Amino acid sequence: LVVDREGHIVHDAVLRAPSEEQLRALLRTDHGDWETALGRVRYVTMPLGTPPAEQFLIAFVRAPETPESGHALFNALIALTTLLLVATVATSVAVVRGLTRDVDFVTRRIGAMAIIRSEPTGEPIPIRSIDEMGQLTMAFNELVGRFAASQRAYVKDLERVRHADQQRAGFLAAVSHELRTPLNAILGFADVLLSEVDGPLTPDMHENIEQIRASGKHLSRLIADILELSALESGQFQLDRKRVDIVALVAVVVREATILVASRPIEVIQRGDTMLVAKVDGTRVRQVVTNLVNNAVKFTEQGFIVVTVSHNQDELIVEVTDTGPGIGAQERAVIFEEFRQTRAERLRRRGTGLGLAIARRLVAMHNGSIEVASELGVGSTFRIRLPLGVR
Repeated sequence: LVVDREGHIVHDAVLRAPSEEQLRALLRTDHGDWETALGRVRYVTMPLGTPPAEQFLIAFVRAPETPESGHALFNALIALTTLLLVATVATSVAVVRGLTRDVDFVTRRIGAMAIIRSEPTGEPIPIRSIDEMGQLTMAFNELVGRFAASQRAYVKDLERVRHADQQRAGFLAAVSHELRTPLNAILGFADVLLSEVDGPLTPDMHENIEQIRASGKHLSRLIADILELSALESGQFQLDRKRVDIVALVAVVVREATILVASRPIEVIQRGDTMLVAKVDGTRVRQVVTNLVNNAVKFTEQGFIVVTVSHNQDELIVEVTDTGPGIGAQERAVIFEEFRQTRAERLRRRGTGLGLAIARRLVAMHNGSIEVASELGVGSTFRIRLPLGVR
């Protein structure tokens, strides 16, 4: 086509010429593709003459169609992509299944180690792969090995401690026998002298012998406490549970305490139930209550000591309340430990600090509890809770 600037055709050598509007659109570009009624064509425009040209040549050529090989290549790419995707999925599934089998295998082996009747350390887990799961298995086997070594060391140390404990028990038994034999002789001769069988005693002599006798009895109680604590720790101590009237048992302790404070401005009172039967070791419960009441007598200068017996459903409760100096918070935290005493006890140099420790162990053997509430300058309350055990 040869056209002017306005798209008017000057010379037509095509099968079907475009419209003027379409020709003006073609003139605005140098070349390109254009969709005609006869198909897709490519075109190029050139000015005729020197610029500014008044006429332009527009040449058309049929655009080449997409070769069949292009469709085949595209289809081949799709097929290859699909094949690769399927292979990737299959490989991933196989890897996941293998990893899952390894995880299940390790889980079963570890679970077998948790069985109570199996060896504490178990056996090393076989390594089935060299991937991350294999590295994890190797680390676990190393941990098992370390644990086995620690266990062997623990068993060896435990055996050594048991041997040392047996030696200690034997030593205490031997020492107690060696101490009690001359101590009993001292107490016996003191009693003979105090009876004045061999002649009258002056007041000073009588006081000195009383001091010997009191010190000997104190030493005897200390030896008994140490031996009893040793028996409790070694597990050789057994309770003799029987049906006991706790009110009557406490009444005996209160009467004994009343005699002790007869010359002091202290009143010992029993309150609570009139009869309460519990299945306990009466001797040991009396020992615990006596220890608490004697402590109250020891540190109460004036006022009262109240022993209350009560129950709550299936629980026996014995409370010992005094108007003594009280116990500080720091001392309350340690008074039930072995060889730990309050400041007042240390100043008076009384006992070894085993009384409350033994009481706590005896109460625990009854599946009970012992606790203290105290305020400085007001007094203290020790509370024992024991199961009645009669049903």
